[in-house]
Amino acid sequence: MQTALRDANIPKPKLVQEAVQAIRGTKRVDSKTADTEQDNENLAKFTIDMTAMAKDKKVDPVIGREEEIRRVIRILSRRTKNNPVLIGEPGVGKTTVVEGLAQRIVNRDVPDNLKHCRLLSLDVGALVAGSKFRGEFEERMKGVLKEITESKEMIVLFVDEIHLLMGAGSSGEGGMDAANLLKPMLARGQLHCIGATTLAEYRKYVEKDAAFERRFQQVLVKEPSITETISILRGLKEKYDRHHRVNILDSALVAAANLAARYLTTRRMPDSAIDLVDEAAAAVQVARESQPEIIDSLERKLRQLMIEIAALAKEQDEASQTRLIQAKKDAKNVEEELAPLLEKYKSEIKRGEEIHNAKVKLDDLEKRLEDAMNNRDDAKAADLKYGAIPEQKAVIKDLEAKKVAADAALNASGQDLGTSMVTDIVTADNINEIVARWTGIPVTRLRTSEKEKLINMEKGLGKIVVGQKEAVQSVANAIRLQRSGLANPNQPPSFLFCGPSGTGKTLLTKALAEFLFDDSRAMIRFDMSEYQERHSLSRMIGAPPGYVGHDAGGQLTEALRRKPFSILLFDEVEKAAKEILTVLLQLMDDGRITDGQGRVVDAKNCIVVMTSNLGAEYLTRAGVKEGRVDSSTRELVMGALRNYFLPEFLNRINSVVIFNRLTRKEIRKIVDLRISEIQKRLEDNGRKVHIDVSDEAKDYLGNSGYSPAYGARPLARLIEKEVLNKLAILILRNNIRDGEVARVELDDGRIIVLSNHSDSESGDYDDDAVMDDSDAVEEIAGDDMEEDFYD
Repeated sequence: MQTALRDANIPKPKLVQEAVQAIRGTKRVDSKTADTEQDNENLAKFTIDMTAMAKDKKVDPVIGREEEIRRVIRILSRRTKNNPVLIGEPGVGKTTVVEGLAQRIVNRDVPDNLKHCRLLSLDVGALVAGSKFRGEFEERMKGVLKEITESKEMIVLFVDEIHLLMGAGSSGEGGMDAANLLKPMLARGQLHCIGATTLAEYRKYVEKDAAFERRFQQVLVKEPSITETISILRGLKEKYDRHHRVNILDSALVAAANLAARYLTTRRMPDSAIDLVDEAAAAVQVARESQPEIIDSLERKLRQLMIEIAALAKEQDEASQTRLIQAKKDAKNVEEELAPLLEKYKSEIKRGEEIHNAKVKLDDLEKRLEDAMNNRDDAKAADLKYGAIPEQKAVIKDLEAKKVAADAALNASGQDLGTSMVTDIVTADNINEIVARWTGIPVTRLRTSEKEKLINMEKGLGKIVVGQKEAVQSVANAIRLQRSGLANPNQPPSFLFCGPSGTGKTLLTKALAEFLFDDSRAMIRFDMSEYQERHSLSRMIGAPPGYVGHDAGGQLTEALRRKPFSILLFDEVEKAAKEILTVLLQLMDDGRITDGQGRVVDAKNCIVVMTSNLGAEYLTRAGVKEGRVDSSTRELVMGALRNYFLPEFLNRINSVVIFNRLTRKEIRKIVDLRISEIQKRLEDNGRKVHIDVSDEAKDYLGNSGYSPAYGARPLARLIEKEVLNKLAILILRNNIRDGEVARVELDDGRIIVLSNHSDSESGDYDDDAVMDDSDAVEEIAGDDMEEDFYD
């Protein structure tokens, strides 16, 4: 620079350079305000004026939190260590406390020492962004602090996520981070700073720097109660009404607070409840701004008719002309039906817009009234308060009355136009739908079809699970209690299914999943034979910190976190290690389970099913009658359970169900079920073959497939051996084709599948290569295969 001045023949270039430096100060050529006379360039660039936002009504009203705001004001008024730090879980309202302080400063509802202060929010990301060279971040930070010190008015600096200052801007080679740059000013009391961070991040980052931590005073922001959350929602209601152009009912606000506390347990109120209201209002707004379904379908139908009319007008034959006349009549009928609907829809949209614009105007008048009162303009405030605002409220009331009257007149006109076509009301049902969509938990109001389904639940489950009336009744009662809201909300229903193998314990769980989710696989299944070792506990709930894989989470806890409304099946629970059974105690008692990280997972909305083979020997011993279990045998099975499980484990189970031994009559019913399953399997695979099994063949399968020790499982193997293997060969040989009937009959004590075509008709095989279907099965099975394995 001195060389340039000397070349220009300017005397004393050093003095000129010093003058330019003094005028420019810390401004750079690339600064946003380098070419202006604005002061506090760094503050304008790297901070947000929260008091200005509060003055312009860009901040939502703050309801409650008076105690936290008063505590912050007291700390700011101290002589030393006057720096509060707000600590709380995410979503409890830490930033809202600072916004409430900004509103109090604007309203002069603070002590004299804070009445003229400015509350600025530091943008740490903007400070760090673009600082390419070493020392550039420190220069920006020092510029901000210098402008705060030199300011004529008191400035309070708010740092959201204050833990970001720890290490921010440090190059790792001796460079200072933002926290170390703040320490000297905090120690001397030259800087008033408010911080906000979560408990975990405060403990992880801030507490490690004791010199930085001691300069702050902690203010714990607790989660509000349901009652306090409802008050907060009522205070915010008007803002969301105006934004979404809807009317949120008070019942919706109450439902949002209650449902958020019960079902959104991983999040904190009021944030979770506010999100529910916001999304429900957005859903109503989107539905209102979309064309009603009846108008959309009529317009599509009219367009199709107009296209048809245009095409038929070019034809001269008599049939086309007849169809043209009919199409014109149909189009006229659609137009006559569509016209009043469009008129009603447009009038409702227009009335809604008028009411919304009137409310926006009222909001503007109220803002101008508050500004006039703050500026001590009593004349203007009186005109607004007693003139313009009451008039505008009367206009809104008149518009709403006209809307109600117009709807009533239209409905009373005799035209079948239904109710209002534009819905702008957010009800509790809308909140229920959002919760159900977020969590998968059915909290919506029961529809008539679902009520009938729940009432007749035993019939539906009994068609799948044969011969277990008591078990089906226990499960149905628990589901009805849960869906009707009469069950204990903090304790999930739990069952222990006992009985011999093959009696339907796991099948009942699959049938329940099919009933609730329309998918028999929609359950979280744990085969407890995989959890026989003590260390298997870490697989279920996650390894503790310090162990390999502690970040992966547990199989049970992660599955519950993703699907809070689900069926938990612990198959063969007696094979699990004792430590795993102990962990299940809190799951069945309080509906909660703690993972390896110490996080509590909500399990109040799941259904716990455990199966066990303990005591099965008493049910299958000689002399025990088929069918319902007698009291003496039941007591023997319960004794086996008491000898193995801890008393506190059995005491937490809602219902211990002992499955009955299947009778021959019930096995015969299962034959029909298995044949129906095979038929469905063929249809799913695109095979149009209908299976027709004679009654004699079914009786043979039922008698031969009966086993007191193994239940219904041998029946499935018998059907595969006697029916499916033979049927598969005939289908592959083309002896049974699509659209035909596969007849299964009993002939001389043997099951046969009749061929519909001779081998010569199929033409796919040489005569020498074609075998009888039973011979083919025997050849596939082999001579050494045991024939009576199912006996």
